[in-house]
Formats: sequence, C-alpha cells, structure tokens
Amino acid sequence: MKIKRILFPTDFSTAASKALDHALVLAHIYNAELVMLHVEVPHGADPHNPSKEFPELDELFSFIRQQVAGLVEDDSLPVIKGTVPIREEIRRAISDASEILDFCEQEQIDLIVMGTHGRTGLGHFVLGSTTEKVVHGSRIPVLTIHHGEDLLISNEGRYKRILAPVDFSDASKESLTTAIDLAKQFGAELVVAHVFEPVLTSPAFFADRPSTVPVDPDLISRSQKALHKFAGDILPEGTPFKLRSGHVQRELTNLAKLENIDLIVVANQGWNALERFLLGGTTEKLIRRSPVPVLVKPFLGEPEEID
Repeated sequence: MKIKRILFPTDFSTAASKALDHALVLAHIYNAELVMLHVEVPHGADPHNPSKEFPELDELFSFIRQQVAGLVEDDSLPVIKGTVPIREEIRRAISDASEILDFCEQEQIDLIVMGTHGRTGLGHFVLGSTTEKVVHGSRIPVLTIHHGEDLLISNEGRYKRILAPVDFSDASKESLTTAIDLAKQFGAELVVAHVFEPVLTSPAFFADRPSTVPVDPDLISRSQKALHKFAGDILPEGTPFKLRSGHVQRELTNLAKLENIDLIVVANQGWNALERFLLGGTTEKLIRRSPVPVLVKPFLGEPEEID
C-alpha cells in the first residue's frame, strides 16, 4: 500500500480529534503529507446553540497543531519522532461528504482517516453519518476511528494485532493484502477470520449475543484448506485462522475483543449482497459497533501486489 498524502477531515469535535493520533502515526510511518480539512456547510453553525457554534477556524487549526506538537514530543510515542508535513484546508460546500470525496480526487489523497461520530449525532441515526457516506463513495481506503478508541496511545503508537476478515471473494483478498502490508509496517501480528451464516438459525442468531449453532469440526479443516488455496501464496507462515458461525458483524466484533485486536481491515463489498442493499451492509454495521478502528478497503479491480 503506497501512501503519500493522508486526509484528516475534522469538524473540530472531541470525537473527530480521536482520529488525529492515527493520522499522524500513519503519516510518519509512510513518510506522507498530512492534510487537515474542514468543510463548512450551510447551517453548520447555530448561534442559538453554543455547542454548534465554531470559534475562529484559525484558532481551531492552531489548537490542532499544538496537539500534533505535543504528540511528536511525547516520549511514550517513539514511533512519531520526527517532522510530519502538515497543511490546513477549508472548503465550503452543500454536502461535507461529497466535498471530502471531491477533495480526495483533486488532491490525489491516498488514505482518509476520520472519526465515526461528530457534532451531528442525530444525523448519524436518521440519515447516515458523514463517515458512512464517505466510506460508501470513496475509491481509496478509509480508516474509521470510534469515538471511544484509545488503544493507539497505550500501544505506544503501534497497531499490535490486526484482524483481516475474508469471505474468499476478490474484494476480501485485496483487503487481506492491505492488512498484510500494514502488519509488516507495524511489526504486528495478523489474524485471519472467516464467519459463515448458518442456513438453519436459532433464536440467538437474531439476538445480540454469540450464535449457539455449533461449528462442524470438519468445516474448520475444509476452511483452512480453502484459505490456503485462496491466499496461501501471500499469507505469512503460521498466521492464526479463526472460524466463526453467526452474524458476521457481531462475530467479528466479539472476536476483536477476545483476541485483543486493535485494527480491523475489511473490504467494502462482499459478504451478503442482499443484506447490503436492505440493511446497509456488514461493513457499515462494523464501523458503527467495532470497539477498534476499522480500515475499509474499496475493491476497484484486481488485487494489488505486495511490495
């Protein structure tokens, strides 16, 4: 994965600033430029609601720069030592999501890093968040950071365990390739997982808890063979493989907690196409509920080669 320019869209909320740590670390690791973008939209500020009224933008960008300087000088984050080129951009548009996507094409952005929550909390549930719209329309990878995510700092600026879900589609092979590259960059352990949805369901399948449908022991062996055929030529030797049964999003979320995962890399298509059309898809659910960051890799064609 080649990254020369990283975009950090922000509405200056506390939740959005959670993504700054990740953007800064990745810019350092890949020797990339970091672009901080704020999109002003009509009615974005409300003079009758101080929580939605922005201070002067120069003041806000100055505050972010102070955050960056503090992180670079923090002895607990040795991975960020050095200088990261940073610039600020302000755009005005009708739609913040559309403007972010247009900006990426104009500026040849390679990666978007953004939070999953911002100032418009109600819009997240009624109309879909800006982040989800960006993920849907992006032709480049999007790293989404949950508002409660905090592991990057405690891990000294590193991803230590990366989860790569696969469904044996071309899309998931491309996202697996990206996960392998990131694991190499950070010296992280890679964990590969496959979740199958049983045809015969139990009440637990529809509830918010792990499925009680047992996994056929022979299925584990067959799945391992399928994985070897699918990606044996690119997988590091001894990569752990986890097989689960149940709802894909729920099982991946549970697996992330059980395996101490701090990053999930997933394709933005695959799994159940009908579910994606009716319910917004597994990827969107994973972004909303994942306890750790989710890197969404769009599938645009043939899998990329690993350098």
